[in-house]
Amino acid sequence: MNDLTAVKGVLGFAVFANDAPVDGSTKGRLGDKVGEVEQFWVNAASVMANNFKLGQLREVAVTGADRQVLMLLAGEQTVVCELDPRADWKSLAAEIRRRL
Repeated sequence: MNDLTAVKGVLGFAVFANDAPVDGSTKGRLGDKVGEVEQFWVNAASVMANNFKLGQLREVAVTGADRQVLMLLAGEQTVVCELDPRADWKSLAAEIRRRL
């Protein structure tokens, strides 16, 4: 796994498979409960995508005043990245996908 914190704007990341973190795939700043909510977000985002007829979901960005988190769905894995709150998540999503 590439170190995604090498991408400017990525503060931390974790990779999940089957609702559990992949060994050695967590680095940098993330919330301490990211593992507890990861599957919830995948399911919630999929329901929203179906309701809005968006097709297959690829990524979800969740932003607040001081934090920004990007979730990328890549096959059987989900990559959760904490981003700089001022970063352009769409550009970072494309760069992260290239590195996966």
